[in-house]
Amino acid sequence: MDTKIEWADAVWNVTRGCRRVSPGCVNCYAEKQANRFKGGAYEGLVSLGKNGPRWTGAGRFVPDKLEEPLHWRKPRRIFVNSMSDLFFEEFTNEQIAAVFGVMATAHWHTFQVLTKRSERAAKWFHWL
Repeated sequence: MDTKIEWADAVWNVTRGCRRVSPGCVNCYAEKQANRFKGGAYEGLVSLGKNGPRWTGAGRFVPDKLEEPLHWRKPRRIFVNSMSDLFFEEFTNEQIAAVFGVMATAHWHTFQVLTKRSERAAKWFHWL
């Protein structure tokens, strides 16, 4: 999906949902965006409380989105999971491996993975 984010050409949201884990999560734009779409793809992943939208702590892997970058022939800078964190604990090592498998296969793209869970990322790479 094309994006207006200046440092990316597209977003690839193969996972959805999250849980706050650090002070860097305080102004999470994805919570607010997910709240706008909570009746659809983000149902059950965000709730609106007195302090605004908050992730419920649930995560959802979206297998139908997995092969999406393989169909984009023109090289793109792809923000992986603008609406989640790939290393969120709700996602299995195998699900994360499937995402990295697509990234390896779609070598003509540049994939950008941001995480607030560097410890989980390090453990995942060790697992791999």
